[in-house]
Amino acid sequence: MDNSNKMVKVSYVGTFDDGSVFIDQSTPIEFPCIDGWMPPAFIDTVRDMEIGETRTAHVGANEAYEERTDERILEVPREKIPPGLKLPVGKMVNLEDPTGQTFPARVIEVTDEKAVFDMNHDAIAKALNFTITLLAVTDLDRC
Repeated sequence: MDNSNKMVKVSYVGTFDDGSVFIDQSTPIEFPCIDGWMPPAFIDTVRDMEIGETRTAHVGANEAYEERTDERILEVPREKIPPGLKLPVGKMVNLEDPTGQTFPARVIEVTDEKAVFDMNHDAIAKALNFTITLLAVTDLDRC
């Protein structure tokens, strides 16, 4: 079986090496089985799976999600935050952009002047393990 350059539908669970779950993607997602869409070991695993098959893939920290960057640290002036909103340092919150799209972020500092959020994903720079089930394979639509 070669699923390269095809649309695949999978469900998967992602864990860190200590067994803690960082994502439970039990709702299926679809993506093209093409390098660059998911970490290389994930794509390599799905590439030759059969429909209905479940496999595991290990992704080293050096090839996991993008690197942690300072550009994903966001400072918000306190006057732009609703009064009384609790922002416990270390907790995850959802930030919303002007279009209504939300982004998870960790509160890293709160002062009278500002709140600082880290939007870097927890899975950055960590080894990851995926248990992947291939649900469907279809040809990519050609435009």
